[in-house]
Amino acid sequence: MTALITPDEAERLRAPAGEYLVRLSGEHTGGSLAIVEYTFPPGALGAAPHVHHGHEEHFQILDGEIAFDLADGVRTVGAGGTVSVPRGVAHGFRNASSGWARCLFILTPAGYENYFREIHRALEKGEELDAARLTELRAAYNTTPA
Repeated sequence: MTALITPDEAERLRAPAGEYLVRLSGEHTGGSLAIVEYTFPPGALGAAPHVHHGHEEHFQILDGEIAFDLADGVRTVGAGGTVSVPRGVAHGFRNASSGWARCLFILTPAGYENYFREIHRALEKGEELDAARLTELRAAYNTTPA
């Protein structure tokens, strides 16, 4: 299965802070991986600490600096850096920059991009996405709070 998605064809989704762009989804890769770009404002929380039980999540930092809450403490990674989080490992992240940050989420296998679609739908309906609601949405994708 070959997928060719132009920049204009990326699926734009609202985020609680910023925007998600689904660059490649499980529908394009037979479920093997998904790539989601996330752009978010200075100081914004990307995700509170959580654990994925069904997939790995790899981050490629494109712009800005992102602080990651990891087992060995908080680590800040700038543009060009990469963070790889195996399934079952707690992590969270936030924009540590004075400007907007941008990163890619590479999800293996695919499926978690649907969580971002759920967030978009909830925001479009005017739902408040507090910590409890986000935990509920994540639970459907085999993800728990840390």
